[in-house]
Amino acid sequence: MALTFRQLRYFLVLTEELHFGRAAKRLHISQPPLSASLRQLEEELGVQLFDRNSKSVTMTAAGEVFQRQVRHLLEQLDGSRNLVQRVAAGASGILRVGFTQAMIFRQLPAALKRLQSMHPGIELQLLERNSADLVDAVESGQLDVGFIHSMPLPETLSSLTIANEPFLCCLPVNHPLANRDTVKIHDLIGEPLVMFTRSLAPHYYDRLVSLFHITDLEPNIKHEVSQWLTIVALVSQGMGVALVPQALAETMFSNIVFRPLANLNVRHQSLCIWPSDTQNPNCDLLIGCIKANRP
Repeated sequence: MALTFRQLRYFLVLTEELHFGRAAKRLHISQPPLSASLRQLEEELGVQLFDRNSKSVTMTAAGEVFQRQVRHLLEQLDGSRNLVQRVAAGASGILRVGFTQAMIFRQLPAALKRLQSMHPGIELQLLERNSADLVDAVESGQLDVGFIHSMPLPETLSSLTIANEPFLCCLPVNHPLANRDTVKIHDLIGEPLVMFTRSLAPHYYDRLVSLFHITDLEPNIKHEVSQWLTIVALVSQGMGVALVPQALAETMFSNIVFRPLANLNVRHQSLCIWPSDTQNPNCDLLIGCIKANRP
C-alpha cells in the first residue's frame, strides 16, 4: 500500500497535538480512523513513529525526522496547488523586483525566466541596488520583492532562503597560496584583504573579521567596496585576496582561483524578501517559482 497525502496530514496534525483525541477533533474525524491511519503508516514505513501509552504520546527519533520531511512535502504541495490555480486563472500586471549584483549567479535568473514563461502577461521591472537599500525599498513599497544578501530584517518583511553556501578564499592565480588545496585563516595574515564595506553589511564584515580575532590576529584590510563582484574583479587585478561566497566562483573572471577554507564552516545566505502583508498575487507567483526550483 502506497502512502497517501491524507495519512501524511493526519500524521502531521498528530505530531503537533501529541494527543489522539485533540488531533482527531482538529481533523473532524473520530479517533479510531486516526489510530488506524497511523498504524498503516508505520507498517508501510517499517518504523515506529510514536511512543504511546495511556498517559502520553511522544515522537520517536524517526518520527521527528519524518515530521520535518512531511511538513516540507505538504508545503510544496500547497504551494504547487496555489501556483497551478493562478496559472489557470492567468496573471498580469507589473512586478517590481530588486536585486544585488551577485544574484545573477544564484536562483534569480531561472526564477524570472520561469515566471515569464508561465505568465507572459506579467511585466517585470528590475532594479539593481545593494542589500540595505533593497530592504528599505521593499519595506516602503517601492519594490514588490527583493533578492538580497542575508542581513537583519524588520518584522514587516517575510523572507525565503534561496542559497546557503560556504565562503571561499579568492586569490590571484599566481599567488603562492593558489597551489594549495585549502587555505587557513592564519595563511592570510599580512595579505591585503579586499572587503565589503562595513556600513553596507556590518554583520558580514564583523563576522569575517572575527575569524582573524579568534586566533588573536589582525586582518590587513586594504580595500573596502560596495559589491561582491567588485571584490572579485580587484582580486583578478592582483589588488589583494578576499573571502567570498561560493556562488562567485561562477563569475568567469580570469586570473583568479577559489580555495576552500580549512577547518572552518562559515556560510553565506541569500534571501528573497517581500512585505508580510503583500496583496500582490504576482509576488506569490514568483515565490512559487523560486520554491519550485529549490533543490
